[in-house]
Amino acid sequence: MLRNKMQGISIRGIHLLMALLLLVISVLLLFATFRTKTGYSRMREYTGSYILWERDADNLQRASDYLTEQVRCFVETGNRKYLDNYFMEAEVTRRRDKALESIARITDDTEAYRSLEAAMEESVSLMDREYYAMRLTIAAYGYDIQEYPEQIQKVELSEEDALLPPEKQDVRARKMVFDDVYHMKKETISNHVQACLDTLTAEVDEHQKAATESLDDMLYKERSLIFIAIFATLSTLVLTTLLVISPLLRAVVFIRADQPIPIKGSNEFQFLAKTYNLMYEANQEKTERLTYDATHDQLTGIHNRSGYVFFLQNTNWESSALLLFDVDKFKGINDHGGHKIGDKALIKVARTIDESFRSQDHVCRIGGDEFAVIMVHTSPSHAEQVKAKVAGINEILGRGEDGLPPISVSCGVAYGDRTQDAEKIFRRADAALYAVKSAGGHGCRIGE
Repeated sequence: MLRNKMQGISIRGIHLLMALLLLVISVLLLFATFRTKTGYSRMREYTGSYILWERDADNLQRASDYLTEQVRCFVETGNRKYLDNYFMEAEVTRRRDKALESIARITDDTEAYRSLEAAMEESVSLMDREYYAMRLTIAAYGYDIQEYPEQIQKVELSEEDALLPPEKQDVRARKMVFDDVYHMKKETISNHVQACLDTLTAEVDEHQKAATESLDDMLYKERSLIFIAIFATLSTLVLTTLLVISPLLRAVVFIRADQPIPIKGSNEFQFLAKTYNLMYEANQEKTERLTYDATHDQLTGIHNRSGYVFFLQNTNWESSALLLFDVDKFKGINDHGGHKIGDKALIKVARTIDESFRSQDHVCRIGGDEFAVIMVHTSPSHAEQVKAKVAGINEILGRGEDGLPPISVSCGVAYGDRTQDAEKIFRRADAALYAVKSAGGHGCRIGE
């Protein structure tokens, strides 16, 4: 009874209903992903801003410390380059000013900004003391003040300091940048910078917490929608299986018999039958192609080992010969040029061997760099011709064309006999090949 009721359900209606449900879920999921992306972007923005603020605060601190380092080096050594470094930072590089400007562009009315601004003001005020120390050093060393920056020229020494002898002026200059007063001002700058970072950290933590809570809420909603979508999809699959797939399975009798389906029944089924029959014909052609592939080497296009075994077992050896080829030092070609060059070399060897023999001879690739040729309608009286063919092959391969290094092959030959023993013939050819390889390769030998 249930099955009959289910068969009365319109699968088209079910699909339409499920499609609408999935469409609504998809829209809601899309909206949720946008909301999630917005929340993520906001969190990333807060994090990025904090990184920028931290960088700017660090730059201000580093610039202040750099100025201190240069002024101290100058008063210690009197070397002009340290004074030049000092003014390059203060007037050209201006890391402190740029750091403050950067934070001002983001926010200029926060506690963090005011802390950094206070650090900047303290750093600037400290420069007056540093100017004075540098002026004292210039006087102590007897340098011409006119050769120094205008800011230093404007500094006037007190009457007491001006009357000090050079060695005491030098001591006075050092004291001004190393005493407790100087250290206290530097510590004040560091405290302001740290206060800025502490404030920024607290603000960013608060924003990130709110953004994280929002992201968690959106992810929960997304998971709920995904579960609903999975349920709807599985429901559609079950109903489709019961109402569509099961009835169609009864039509597989003809397919299992590997026969074309009679074109009978509804238009839809006739369409399916015609399509299947076309596929059946294409499959027959494909089977023929697979048969070809089963006996031919995919890389070189010549017969593979399966084809070789077939010819070996079905050849009249009384008037045939077996030639075994081996590429000399092929491992070196592979190792030096890579597998692509190695494959290219094998293709060239196979093509050269194939073009050097008659169309009725069977050229096969029986291993990695091993080839075989089964020559039909031949006899030992043609041995010199065979050797000439091998020499011609080596001459062509030795030219080193097509981006390949010079290549050579070794060849062992065995003529058939009345025993028709293919294994015995193979051993003779293999022994002849081994003799050529042992002698250095690049040649041909007729087996006994």
